[in-house]
Amino acid sequence: MIEITDFVPHGPVEPGVIEAYRGRVPDDVIDLWETYGYGTFASGFLRVINPAVYETELAECIGKTQGDGIAIPIMVTGLADLITWEPSVGFVGIKYREGRVAGLNSELNGFLEMLKIAGTFYLSRTLNWGIFPRAVEAHGELPYDQSFTFVPLRSLGGPEKVENLKKRETIAAIQVMVEIQGVVGH
Repeated sequence: MIEITDFVPHGPVEPGVIEAYRGRVPDDVIDLWETYGYGTFASGFLRVINPAVYETELAECIGKTQGDGIAIPIMVTGLADLITWEPSVGFVGIKYREGRVAGLNSELNGFLEMLKIAGTFYLSRTLNWGIFPRAVEAHGELPYDQSFTFVPLRSLGGPEKVENLKKRETIAAIQVMVEIQGVVGH
């Protein structure tokens, strides 16, 4: 496991969750859960989440329609993007705010290594993170279960400006974006 030097723990991953996903996700995801638990890293931008909660609450929002049809939520971003493990392609960022997806890496350790080497450049290229640090500066740090979302939504013509970002519960924010914009099929 690649060391995550700025990880801020939120709590341990329950043994039942680990066992329920063992064999469904790569071993390095299990290692992440056992080593770090739930929490944030990458300046608070990335959040390790409970996949069972997100699968249940966002079942109709994930939009996995191609390949093997499997997309297991592993993380979210501070901009309400969902990061999933998809056996047919690897780790994918579903960027609801942009209505598209981004391939992150075929392995979690590869994703973490790229983050360690290229840091914010890598996050900017893959997850368009550039507005996030400015949002934190303007609006304050996010609680673990919240993300910044554009109000009005970008798909409704809302501008991509810091002053249009509001703190929202992440799951509810994703549900609203999908209800208004539709799923991001991939």
